[in-house]
Order: sequence, then C-alpha cells, then structure tokens
Amino acid sequence: MSNPAPPAAASDESDLAYLKRLAAAGRGEPAPFLLLMAVFGGAYGFVMLAIWLGLVVEGIPQAVNGRVEAGPIVQTLNLGIFAAHISFLVALIWTIWRTLGPNRVRLSRAATATWSAAFIAMVTTVVSFRVFSQEQLPTDAVYAAYMMPPVLLTLWGCAWWVTAILNDRRWLLLVAVGSFAAAVALALIGNAPALLPAACACLLLLAFLPAVILMRQRPR
Repeated sequence: MSNPAPPAAASDESDLAYLKRLAAAGRGEPAPFLLLMAVFGGAYGFVMLAIWLGLVVEGIPQAVNGRVEAGPIVQTLNLGIFAAHISFLVALIWTIWRTLGPNRVRLSRAATATWSAAFIAMVTTVVSFRVFSQEQLPTDAVYAAYMMPPVLLTLWGCAWWVTAILNDRRWLLLVAVGSFAAAVALALIGNAPALLPAACACLLLLAFLPAVILMRQRPR
C-alpha cells in the first residue's frame, strides 16, 4: 500500500495545477464564435458581391417617375439579404447553444468574454441604428445607415486585436489594423457607389477569411 503524499508535496502539486490553469487562461480557441464570424462575413459578403456584380451588368438604377427601381437581376438578388439574415440567426442560435448549453464547448473565459461582447455590441448597434432612424426623415435614415459599417468594423477589429494578443497570432494584428483602417475608409467613402464593393471586400477579407483560416488551424 503506497504511502500518502506529504502535505508539502500535495501543496506543490496543487500550486503546479493552479499555475497550469493560470497559464492556459485566455489562450483557448474562440470557436464556436469563429463559425458565427464566418457565417456573418460570408453570408452578407457573398450576397453583396452578387448584388454588386448584378449592378455592373444592369447598371446603376435610375429614377423612373420619381422612384428608383433596380433591374430584375438585382431585385432577385435582394432576396439574398433575407437569406443572409436567416443564416446569421441560425448561426447565432447555434453559437449560444454551443457556448451556454449542456454540451457546450469548453472555452477560455477571455475568449468567451471577447467574442460574446463583440457580437452583443454588434447586434445592439444594428438595433440601435434601426430604432434611431425609424422616426427620422428618409434622407436622415439613409445617412445614419452609412455610419453603421464603420462602427461594426471597429467592433470586430477590437475582437480580432484581443484574439491576436491572447493567442499569439501576429497576422491577426494585421487583420485588426486593417479593420480599423477600413472603418475610416468607409466613413470617407460615405454615400458613393464605391461603398458597396468596399463593404463587400471588408466582409470577405476581414471577417470571413480570417475566421475560416483560424477554424482550419484549430487543433483536432
């Protein structure tokens, strides 16, 4: 029968276990938030890319009898925005289930705090812009909507920045800086035809692509 470990040894082992937990804190993968980010960037990015290509084919919509009507291709592709909303909602529900449900993925507190705060802030921002512009004049509502992409870019740039530091991935710092720079660029573009392709590039290159790369790099 083995002798029980002396109190000093047991204390050393508990201290070592504590140090291991402390060292591992904040270095977990941010999945399943990565899938949510990939769906967000991919769903809206590819839909906007298709709409932009439709505008290239059909031309910029012109005012007819005081109304601006897009061509049949763009009108059909606009339904893709609704599909993107549904895709993001499904991914959001799945992420909440995988984060808080009984079979949740074990994540570091830092990763959970960073990405949950980022997406809560993004959803809150979108809802706030909608509420703010609901009772405004149509022109005021449109101009308020143009500030939404820079704000969202800033929020997910912050999430990439924290993830890069916590997980020691320097290339993500470039993604974060690119997000901040893109936020300023979209604010400068404002109400211009270049806004659509610029926003599309931001979604695909600064949201969808980094999330896909990180998911492929996750340890299996």
